[in-house]
Amino acid sequence: MPLILRTFSIVALAFTLAGCESTGSYKITLKDGRQYLCKGRPEYQGKTGYYRYKTFQDRLSLLRADEVLMIEEQDT
Repeated sequence: MPLILRTFSIVALAFTLAGCESTGSYKITLKDGRQYLCKGRPEYQGKTGYYRYKTFQDRLSLLRADEVLMIEEQDT
């Protein structure tokens, strides 16, 4: 029984650490010079051609991929 509990704890820790990786902030720069800051890494939606990201007001937002110049992770 302790081996199962220990294995479960290790797996839970691994998932927790993996989730922390995406909690940084990113700056999205558009081709026209506008910039947006977002929580976590923006996700590219291949079917629609948009990037989906979460604002610091906890709202989901979309940007057309063909307008995006670059996405940079911000140092904390």
